Amino acid sequence: MKTRRAVTEALADTALDLFDSRGFDQVTVADVVAAAGISQRSFFRYFSNKEDVVFGDHIPSAEEVRDELLRHIDDVPAWDALRATFRTAALQMDADEGRWKRATRVICHTPGLRARYLEKHLAWTDALTPEIASRIGGGGPGGSGGPDTSSGPEGSNGSDTSGSSGSSDAELRAHTMINTALGCFDVALVRWADDDTGLSLAALVDDVFGFVRFPRP
Repeated sequence: MKTRRAVTEALADTALDLFDSRGFDQVTVADVVAAAGISQRSFFRYFSNKEDVVFGDHIPSAEEVRDELLRHIDDVPAWDALRATFRTAALQMDADEGRWKRATRVICHTPGLRARYLEKHLAWTDALTPEIASRIGGGGPGGSGGPDTSSGPEGSNGSDTSGSSGSSDAELRAHTMINTALGCFDVALVRWADDDTGLSLAALVDDVFGFVRFPRP
């Protein structure tokens, strides 16, 4: 007899195949259960809706991402700690490559799913910001491995930040660094989802993060 986990994964595989080939919005729950050979009632024992099939419990929670960051943040500069954090996520996704590639393609081609994925980004940012801000501080170019905000007399974005408090400046710089890291991860993820050369997501994350330089003190 199959375990609940095995049934859930088999059903998700069937659904993701349909979403990937036909488009998420074009596939109904009725289509999924017909392909899987189960009833709609059985489907809803495992998933609340179609969106849960795509996201499931595989995407790390904000708490899990923060805990991973904390494993690195006191040993290396903040940017390197973020790189290590997202590389760990990439390794986990590499271990289930087929499912993650399909799920990523489905998310990328479905506006409603992209919005839900963005909500995950916002939650991760909220969880990571205090940890990064407390390490990089508010003064001097780069803080503890932070971004250089001294490219001009009014700061890197052209606005006068001389009146900002140290804590608010550190938070702004932390937000900048975290959202840059999320952007790097997404660039690697989208490239990986469409790649058929066998390149791992972890390797792509290393490459893309390597394109960005945050000056160290």
